[in-house]
Amino acid sequence: MAKISLVRLDSRLIHGQVITKWVKIAKANRIIIVDDELAKDDFMVMIYAAAAPKDVAVEIVSVEKAAQNWQENQMGEGRIMLLFKDVESCRRLAAKGVPIEKLQIGGLPSAPGRVTILRAVSMNQEDMDGLKELKNNGTEVYIHIIPEEPRMDFDKIVKTFEG
Repeated sequence: MAKISLVRLDSRLIHGQVITKWVKIAKANRIIIVDDELAKDDFMVMIYAAAAPKDVAVEIVSVEKAAQNWQENQMGEGRIMLLFKDVESCRRLAAKGVPIEKLQIGGLPSAPGRVTILRAVSMNQEDMDGLKELKNNGTEVYIHIIPEEPRMDFDKIVKTFEG
């Protein structure tokens, strides 16, 4: 049985901060990116695999495949960092029975209709609704962009979003 050591929501997925800091902190030897579209893109699978350290395996799977892998053998062996680029994929995986005890939010881009919560994190109403559902089902939700900075807990995220 694998241990999920970190669940992170970051639209950039594998990038410098994830690799150099969070993988080490999580002591992860596997990164599983859960994303329906990326799972179909063999070229991007190769790019993300190449971006990871040599001793860290990278898999990209759909929400359905991730849930199936959890039900079959709890995702195999090792220490896993689960990565999502959007709230909805995380919410759907949790709804399929994969335990998401804590969700660390690291980066969601700004765009029209989105509220900036913290410099690299912006959300729309759909994101907030999904995060509230996760929170209501027992997931601890917080923003923690880099380890050197303090994290922002969910109550403050909601207050900032609601203005």
